[in-house]
Parts: sequence; C-alpha cells; structure tokens
Amino acid sequence: MTVKLTLSVSAEVVAKAKLTARRRKTSVSKLVENYLHKISDTPSGSVTQEILAHAPKQKTKPGTEKTILKQKLSKKYGH
Repeated sequence: MTVKLTLSVSAEVVAKAKLTARRRKTSVSKLVENYLHKISDTPSGSVTQEILAHAPKQKTKPGTEKTILKQKLSKKYGH
C-alpha cells in the first residue's frame, strides 16, 4: 500500500532530485522511498557508515573507491 507524503525542501534540492531520478530512469518518489527504506534498515542509521563498512581496508589507487561505489549502486539499483 502506498500513501502520500508531503515534504518541504528547497527548490535546488528538488531540481537535483529530478535530474538524478531522470538519469536513473526512476521517479523522485522512488528515490525517496529507497532512501527511507535504506536508512530504516541500517542499524546505525547512516548510509555512509554502511558504505564505508564494505569499503576495502587496504589503501587503493586514487579513484578506486568511486569505482567500487558505482558498482555497488549499480548492482543495488540495476543501472
């Protein structure tokens, strides 16, 4: 069951969210839903901490972390 949720955010954030949604071929509503679901399931409540927990422990070449993050997000969101 889906319910409506009204949020107040800056116009800049809305514009960026719309661009992100378009780039990911989804809706802003789905982006928000996925984000809320993720932070609700993360015990610490921090998505950043969740990502860092899966980051390589050894030093890596510059740019490697970005590649790993892209791969994980691509796997998660199917892009």
